[in-house]
Amino acid sequence: MKHLLIALLTCISLAAMPQRSAASNLRTRISDDNRTLSIQLDGNQGGRKIHLSETFDVTGMNPVQKEFLKYRTFRSVGVFMPIREMPWLIFGPLCLIIFSVSLLVVRYQTKHRGLTRATLM
Repeated sequence: MKHLLIALLTCISLAAMPQRSAASNLRTRISDDNRTLSIQLDGNQGGRKIHLSETFDVTGMNPVQKEFLKYRTFRSVGVFMPIREMPWLIFGPLCLIIFSVSLLVVRYQTKHRGLTRATLM
């Protein structure tokens, strides 16, 4: 149980670590009016100049599809998307991890209680 808790805290701390300082040289502007999604990147990263100005038609796309479109756009220029721009991509897996850990804890406690009761009788 202790090892499981340590692993969970390690995962959370790695996710919360700040990104590389080179990313702070980028200026990011993303606007979405539910019809068009505009992404603009300007700055330097790793010694190379980055300039991107893209506009996409997002009519009929759900929020998750828009997040994946943003992610692919950032990756196309070799830049990691800032964490603040990925709420849907982080929230889903994080909820799944928390649910799985909770399920394992409940299962462990139920199994442990059953063994304790069996030894008392």
